[in-house]
Amino acid sequence: MPQGARTNMEEDARATKRVRTESGASDEKVRASIADGADDAPEALDAEFWAQVAQAADTETQPARRDLYLETINRHLLDFDFEKVCSVSMSNVNVYACLQCGKYFQGRGKQSHAYFHAIDEEHHVFMNLATAQVYVLPENYLVEDPSLCDIQYQLSLTFSERQIAQLDAPDMPPTLDLNANPYLPGFVGLNNIDQNNAMNAVIQALAHVPPLRNYFLRGATPRGLRGGIEAKSARMPTVSEAEGRLLHSTELVQRFATLLRRIWNPHGFKGQVSPHEFLQQVAVASHGKFKLTEAADPVDFLGWLLNLLHFDLVGGPRAAQKRASIITACFQGELRIESQKVIVRTGLEEDQVDKLDHDGRRSGGQEDEHGNAKFNIDQEIKIDRSPFFLLTLDLPPPPVFQDEVAQNIVPQIPISHVLAKYDGISIQEANGMIRRYKLTRLPPYLILHFRRFTKNRFVEERNQTVINFPTIGLDLADYTDLPPQEGPTLGSVYNILANVTHEAAPGTVRDNSVWSCQVHTRLDGTPLHDTPDARHEEQWFQMQDLIVEKVNKQLLFLRETCIQIWEQTGAMQRVERSAESLVPRDQTSKKT
Repeated sequence: MPQGARTNMEEDARATKRVRTESGASDEKVRASIADGADDAPEALDAEFWAQVAQAADTETQPARRDLYLETINRHLLDFDFEKVCSVSMSNVNVYACLQCGKYFQGRGKQSHAYFHAIDEEHHVFMNLATAQVYVLPENYLVEDPSLCDIQYQLSLTFSERQIAQLDAPDMPPTLDLNANPYLPGFVGLNNIDQNNAMNAVIQALAHVPPLRNYFLRGATPRGLRGGIEAKSARMPTVSEAEGRLLHSTELVQRFATLLRRIWNPHGFKGQVSPHEFLQQVAVASHGKFKLTEAADPVDFLGWLLNLLHFDLVGGPRAAQKRASIITACFQGELRIESQKVIVRTGLEEDQVDKLDHDGRRSGGQEDEHGNAKFNIDQEIKIDRSPFFLLTLDLPPPPVFQDEVAQNIVPQIPISHVLAKYDGISIQEANGMIRRYKLTRLPPYLILHFRRFTKNRFVEERNQTVINFPTIGLDLADYTDLPPQEGPTLGSVYNILANVTHEAAPGTVRDNSVWSCQVHTRLDGTPLHDTPDARHEEQWFQMQDLIVEKVNKQLLFLRETCIQIWEQTGAMQRVERSAESLVPRDQTSKKT
């Protein structure tokens, strides 16, 4: 046999070393016969053998199946902000996202909605929303391709410690979405699905409290989801025990964490976020008190949300008084309340029951010469200490009569005027009690609520008084029990962090109400580059649903401020250190 022909036969035999002949001869026997140079070696390789050799060679030259249909993926239509339920059966079990149209379908078997969608619409690429694995239907084979990592990352957003440290970098440049529109992570609009305008403003304010934000950004995604993508993306940090602290908490906590990650996503496909999935869980957890279809009061929503997040993180209401959470570490302060009853005995009652009387203060020695309420030191004064998440400030009633010149002028007062409620001297009278308040512990992040809406038996009224406040250097030393110092102390000076405002049609209370949140960029993060940069200044943004626009910080007070969050000097570092030990209790079995 010619030497060239024998060489070609040897190469074919090596390429098909695992192929067995129909007669049962193994590859080893075929290679042995060829190596021995037997003249009858070609007869041992029948026609079927050479057909398998040709098929194997053809398979090697064909592209791998995993590359099929990937060019049909439309990233502009993908949106993982909404609740993960099938668009046909409304089930949340075994749901897949069609990567061509963005719709959700259940299953991938031959009788599943995803299978029928693949056949009817000729859409072939689907991703499991629980594991992030990608399949091609109706062929039903797994696809593993590096080009899918950006889509899988959008489903399972995670942040490394370096990324978190650089969120507030002074040289942070704008990010481009898929449409090449610039946006700053954290300063993105929220969809107004129906009547969730007020809840959006509260979410934006909380999302810019750095320790709270960082705590929830560190929470890892479920292991089943990470298992399919952590090896494919260099941006995915490894799961540590600290990062997994939120995995076993309630659904409300996990969805709130997911929403914060989407707001601060540095690689978003679009420059806005939908809070739909989180607000759906809010409706469930609040038993219908806060719905997407009904306008909510932002103060009620904020108080409810902070309390429930705290309960869920520590293991329920019973543990709330004994255990700390990131909520208490950020927002909880303490208040001393001194109270005394205003009562008199008329002497006419046979049963000698205490009766309230409009002259009770005077008869009980609880009124001074100017007609103002005061405490009678000869009577019992009850002293209570009460923790709080927010402080309520009462606005003075606007003047009833105004002259022609002043009738269109909105009253203005300094913030110190309403803060005097907590100086420990001013007396508040209501419901047959006189009280005075003093702050005994200041929280790192102080939430103030300005009471603008009041109700009586007939109507609701809105107070449009303008509050003048500084953006930096608000000193609360006069309202606390801190020892007297020369000048402001470190623990009593605050800078404004977020400002939630309200607008409505003139002459009405809540007609066409619009709630906005004003927040600013920070300069205390780790710079992106080691080289010196030009001096940066903080920028203020106003976010009203999807509208995000820059505002002048000198004009913040001109709107009707309803809620403010103030940051204590050095608060972020102190809360971050204490948050390292705040590990939520395992609540896998608890549902809200």
